[in-house]
Amino acid sequence: MSDETFHTRLRAAIEGRGITVTAVASHLQVHRSTVNRWLKSQMPDDEQISRLAAYLNVSTSHLLTGTEIDHNHMMECQKLFALSTELNTRQVRLVIQLVQEMIETKVSQKSTD
Repeated sequence: MSDETFHTRLRAAIEGRGITVTAVASHLQVHRSTVNRWLKSQMPDDEQISRLAAYLNVSTSHLLTGTEIDHNHMMECQKLFALSTELNTRQVRLVIQLVQEMIETKVSQKSTD
């Protein structure tokens, strides 16, 4: 398991772009000490995370979890959500159950491979 955290991923993204903490702070219009706190222990709010990701040319998913989410997959998930708003609660629960069963089947297939 990786010991990588939001803070280490943020530092790596800043260093990867070859920019300074001061440049990040200036771009986000926050004090340099705010960015330093993000690099050590504090979490920025969701809007700041989005702005950081855009400025550093990484996804918010990468900063938060260390994984990338495929854009096309995300669009399909958004379609699924939009369609599900037309369903009643019972139908939504059935869809959730179906998805959970699909995930369990996928996991059990991997363990037998």
